[in-house]
Amino acid sequence: MDDSSKQEKLSLKSRKKWLWIGIVIALLNPVFSGLVIGIAFWTEPELKKEAKIILAIAVVWGIIFYYLSSWLVGQGYLPI
Repeated sequence: MDDSSKQEKLSLKSRKKWLWIGIVIALLNPVFSGLVIGIAFWTEPELKKEAKIILAIAVVWGIIFYYLSSWLVGQGYLPI
């Protein structure tokens, strides 16, 4: 059996590092990037806990951002 026929499984060395990267991405752009990273982590069996955290932060921050931006537009601080 040669080396080309062996399939190696990609293993993430630091789950905590990937969790923090996902949280930062979710906070910077919650609607798109946070949800995409959360769903990508959800497909990995060993990262389901981190995926739930990232998805929750992305959704909550997205809702906060929506209400905050609509309030700022209503107050005249942001243009329409």
